[in-house]
Amino acid sequence: MIINKITLHNFRQYYGTQTIEFSNSNDKNVTVIHGENGSGKTALLNAFNWCLYGVTDLPDSNQLMNSQAVETTESGDTIAMFVEMEFISKEITYILKRSKTGRKNTGEIRNEESDVLLQFYEEGRLKKLSNPSVEINRVMPENLRNYFFFDGERIDSLSRHEDNGEIQDAVKIVMDLEIIDRGIKHIEDVGKEFQKEWISLADEKTKELLETEEALESEKTDLIEEEAQLKSNIKILTRQVADIDGQLNLVRGIEERYKERKELEANLKETKQKMDHKEDALSRLVSKYGYLAMSSILSEKAKEKFKSVGEPEGIVYPNLSTDLIEAILNKNVCICGQDLCNQQKKHLESLLGQLGPQNQTMLKNNLYSQIALILDKKEWFMEDVSTHERELYQLKELVRDIGNRLEEISHDLSNRSVENVSALENNRREHQEKSIKYQKRIGVIEHTLEDLDKRRREVAKQISKQQQIEDKAQLAKRRLNTSNKLKEVMQKIYVLKEKEVKTDLQETIEGVYSNFLRKGYKISLTDDFKLEVKNHYGEKVPLSQGERQITSLSFIGAIVDIARKHYQRKATKVINEGGIYPLVMDSPFGALDSNHRERVAEGIPKLSEQIIVIVSTSQWKGEVERSLSPYVSNHYELHYHDPRKNDSHEYTEIRRW
Repeated sequence: MIINKITLHNFRQYYGTQTIEFSNSNDKNVTVIHGENGSGKTALLNAFNWCLYGVTDLPDSNQLMNSQAVETTESGDTIAMFVEMEFISKEITYILKRSKTGRKNTGEIRNEESDVLLQFYEEGRLKKLSNPSVEINRVMPENLRNYFFFDGERIDSLSRHEDNGEIQDAVKIVMDLEIIDRGIKHIEDVGKEFQKEWISLADEKTKELLETEEALESEKTDLIEEEAQLKSNIKILTRQVADIDGQLNLVRGIEERYKERKELEANLKETKQKMDHKEDALSRLVSKYGYLAMSSILSEKAKEKFKSVGEPEGIVYPNLSTDLIEAILNKNVCICGQDLCNQQKKHLESLLGQLGPQNQTMLKNNLYSQIALILDKKEWFMEDVSTHERELYQLKELVRDIGNRLEEISHDLSNRSVENVSALENNRREHQEKSIKYQKRIGVIEHTLEDLDKRRREVAKQISKQQQIEDKAQLAKRRLNTSNKLKEVMQKIYVLKEKEVKTDLQETIEGVYSNFLRKGYKISLTDDFKLEVKNHYGEKVPLSQGERQITSLSFIGAIVDIARKHYQRKATKVINEGGIYPLVMDSPFGALDSNHRERVAEGIPKLSEQIIVIVSTSQWKGEVERSLSPYVSNHYELHYHDPRKNDSHEYTEIRRW
């Protein structure tokens, strides 16, 4: 998607009809829109969202009509407001217009009506699309809007909340992995229909097994949906706790307690991670060497068993090997190098005949040596287990101690009479208790799902053994088997494509991040799609607001960049993956210092085919201007008209430089 222009008519503070044309050239792909605080930068950013999806993040989002236009409209007359965008997606030019009209009555707008018109050019003629929302979401899915039209001062949420579910969904949609995902679900639905057909035609035993399998599958689906809902609830509760923390941080008189709690919570999280690692290490140790625990009993039994085995009288070579004697006899050469005489041969042959009991003695001695080694290893194992258990106990005690201290702080804050601290703290505690309850339920669900999968596999084995006689039943079974095999193939394709995308994304994020961030931190995307930043020692690091902004911007930039590269490789692709996406950024440099502003400004033009930057004078002047100017094609100014300074009314005028 490349945006050619946007036109605003009586939208918020934009009075009348005003248009911005955007750059889309390869060399100069940046459009800069200059505006001071209060001039309408946020409203302009939201104009894109409103035009595309009919939503905004503005306060009083239901009051979008320009107040001056309302004021100057005569009572009884109609008034219109609209935002129109012209854009190109996959070589098709679209014109999208979202509008509102109403009639002024006693100073208010009544009977408002909304309309959406989406047209596209075909052979030079405009044609109307009857399903604008579907087509818009195909071009730019609504749940990705915050990635491509974002407020730079709020973009740090990706790294702060570690919202891996949101990140995973974004990757799936942008890279069209969702198409494969939908295909898998469609095949599953078809498979269920084939299974029902098979059940209706099968013999009683098979029918019973199939009904059992269907019931297990239904139970699994219900549990997966419940788990997804619980995870969504936990995400909401986590954000609510973060919001409460933000409010508590502003209350005077509890700064020290608030700071102490944040430090304790960080320590608790780190300690629990250490405890998990220690439990995993202990589990691996016992799994690998647990058999040694019984070695003492077995060694005593072995020694008791071989007590009766002694050295035969007159034999002075208890450890002599038959292999050695046979080798000497075959070569006819003694170990000293002399050839054997007949008398020596007879003596060796006589010894060879006596070595049956001596071999047993030798084996016994070897066994005792091995037992000694095993017992030594057992001592090491038991000491290592004791060390792990002792350290694990210390970590559990530390977790308990930190938990008690956090409980004391919570109790203290709950009893404070300062402002609404008590109510906030009680809400915070309630949210955390719910979150813990949901986590426990998720654990139960995951265990139940494992058990269900095991039972389903057992039932599937029994079903495969059942013999079907009826032709129709056989046909239904073959169809079901084919759909299952197709689902397995698509799942494998999905895993491979996801791995490929994740690898490419990881490399791109690393490159973008290293260019943006001054420090030598390393960023990684974990298997469960969490953004992690670590220092030179491999330790997770707390990030400043500016560093969080850079982290989130790196991820968004990497997604846009890799989607573009995959789309440009479309000649070699089976699936139409990737695409061209613009980056529209409001105040992306606000939280950055001078050096980071320069780094980000230098890197941004390379991330997308089209960059639109909405920026204040203070953010633009200096490093940003020097770094971005070579790539800028169009400049616009959001000129604020102030009625206190001889202007007739308050509004924002878009001026081109």
